[in-house]
Amino acid sequence: MVRAGRKLRGYAHLLMRQRAEIVVLLDGLQPGAPDPGGSTHEHPAEAAAALYDQEETLTIRGWLRQRLAEVDAALVRIEDGTYGRCEVCGMPIEPARLEAIPWVRTRVECQRLLEQRPPGAEPVRGC
Repeated sequence: MVRAGRKLRGYAHLLMRQRAEIVVLLDGLQPGAPDPGGSTHEHPAEAAAALYDQEETLTIRGWLRQRLAEVDAALVRIEDGTYGRCEVCGMPIEPARLEAIPWVRTRVECQRLLEQRPPGAEPVRGC
């Protein structure tokens, strides 16, 4: 049981480090205020480039916010004792998978099943 506790602390440490890195990245990606009309002296190509940069920043911020939510959810699972169990079948998630993707919720086999489901299909029950 002591070994399991050490492993969980190791995963918690990985997740906390990942969380800190995401927060730093988010803080560094401050979206610029959009200029809806642009400058009357601005070349259309410059306006298009600025809009592209703004949309790219917003996309990256959204992706980072999603990852932060996944990391926070994994930390909650550590606290409530469900971390490391597949949310589809309940079996343990492979340690190598948890080390590579510490916020992961499913075993590889179950994830494949989820990805192969057609849109609107019944939820997968077990692997």
